Amino acid sequence: MAEFVLSFLEGIIDREATMMSNNPGVFDVFFAGCHTLDACLDHSFSHATEIGFESLLYDYSPIPLDRCGMLITPAVFEQRNVPVDMRRAWCEEGYYQQDPVQQCASRSVRPFVWSYSSDSRCEFGLYLNDSHCRVSHYLHDIGLTTGAIVPMHLPGGGFATLTGIVAEGGDGSECAIASVLPEFFWLAYAFQAAAQDFLADAAESPEPQVALTTRERECLQFSAGGLTAKRIADRLNRSVATINLHLNSAAHKLGASNRVEAVAKAIKYQLLDL
Repeated sequence: MAEFVLSFLEGIIDREATMMSNNPGVFDVFFAGCHTLDACLDHSFSHATEIGFESLLYDYSPIPLDRCGMLITPAVFEQRNVPVDMRRAWCEEGYYQQDPVQQCASRSVRPFVWSYSSDSRCEFGLYLNDSHCRVSHYLHDIGLTTGAIVPMHLPGGGFATLTGIVAEGGDGSECAIASVLPEFFWLAYAFQAAAQDFLADAAESPEPQVALTTRERECLQFSAGGLTAKRIADRLNRSVATINLHLNSAAHKLGASNRVEAVAKAIKYQLLDL
C-alpha cells in the first residue's frame, strides 16, 4: 500500500513539474509585487500555512558539499515561525551538518515527508542514528518534529531546500502532509524561481574546508594562467620537482584527480584571484 501511495504521489509531482516547465510565467504572476528575498519568503509562508504547515525554512548554498562530500553551512538560511536560536544552532553550532533531513535531501531529487515522531519507513528513516541526537532533541523540545522538504539541485551546482514543518498536536500525520506534497513541491520551485534574482546579493560563496598553503595557491594561480610546471619553476626560481610537489599536494587537498580539475575546483571555491 505504501509503495502504491508513493508511486501515485511521484506521478502527480512529475505532472506538476511538466506543467511548471511549460508555464514559467505562472511564477511571475504568483510572486508579483515581491521585490526582495524576504518578501518572497513571506508570501510563500502565507501560502504554506494555508495548506497546513506551521513553520517554514529555506536554505541555499552555491557550493553544498566540501571535497569529502560533507554538507557546507548554507550561505542563506531563512526561517519563519521557528525559535530565533535555530539559525545559530544550525549555522554556527554544526546542527546543519548533523541534520538527517538535510543529509537525505542532499542525496535526493524528490520531495519527501520526514518525522521524528514515528517509526517511519521512508528513505529519511535510513539516515537516523545516534549522531543525530542533538538535532532530534532540539526539534522535540520546540515541538516541530514532522514536515516535508523539497530538495532543489540547481544549474551550476547550487543546492536549495524549502522545508515546511507542522506542530505537534496538530494534523501532522505523515499521510496528511503527503496529501499536500505536490502543492508544496510547486510552491518550492515557484519560490526558488522568484528568489533566484536576489540570491547573488544575499549569498557569498562559502569557502570549503580546504587549507591550501600560500605556495600551493600561488602555483595553482600560475597553472590557471596556463603556465607549465617548468615555467612556474622558472618564475619562482624553484625546481620543477618542488613545483610538482605543491601542485600535487593542492590537487589532493581539493579532491581533484589532476591539475586541470584542481584549478577548476579552486576557481569554483573562489580560492584563486581571477
